Amino acid sequence: MQTRLRFDNDVRFDLSEQAVTAFAGYAAPSGWSFRGSIGALLDGSLERTAMPDEHDMSPGLVVAVGVARQWTSANRLWFITGSAGLSVAAAKTHEAGAADDPSFVAGDARVGAIAGRTFGKIVSPYVLARGFGGPVWWTVDNASTTGTDTHHYQLGAGLSVATSVGLTIVVDVSALGEQAASVGASWRL
Repeated sequence: MQTRLRFDNDVRFDLSEQAVTAFAGYAAPSGWSFRGSIGALLDGSLERTAMPDEHDMSPGLVVAVGVARQWTSANRLWFITGSAGLSVAAAKTHEAGAADDPSFVAGDARVGAIAGRTFGKIVSPYVLARGFGGPVWWTVDNASTTGTDTHHYQLGAGLSVATSVGLTIVVDVSALGEQAASVGASWRL
């Protein structure tokens, strides 16, 4: 994931993060689904946009909960899925030569929609739009400050491939706004 953050003191940092998560969920016959996830922030960095000033992120924690609702056309080929979720990511940051490792904590509330079509009951390409917002707490220039993303949206596309044994592979790419790419696999019991 890559985005730009703006803090209270109008300082801006480019943020990049790499994470891995595991999730469990329940999909009801009515089209509603519920999911919880926990994961690790593996790596990341914050780089000040106006001057050379880079902070590395130590491994951290990511937790999230979400709910979604899917609607399909009468022939079950076309679909729209709306979603909402809450997440928190936390890690220590460090700068070469610095005496302390300030904590970086980001909260996120997100709503979104995907719309697409299923081909052959297996392949489902889709377009996506998501909006989000939430605070970021960090220490910049030895002062505690609060920030947020400069872009509060994602626009992109994805592809879901379902197998006959219950395994589904999803590739999701957001190219505009907050940039993100993810690959996921799920097993339906």
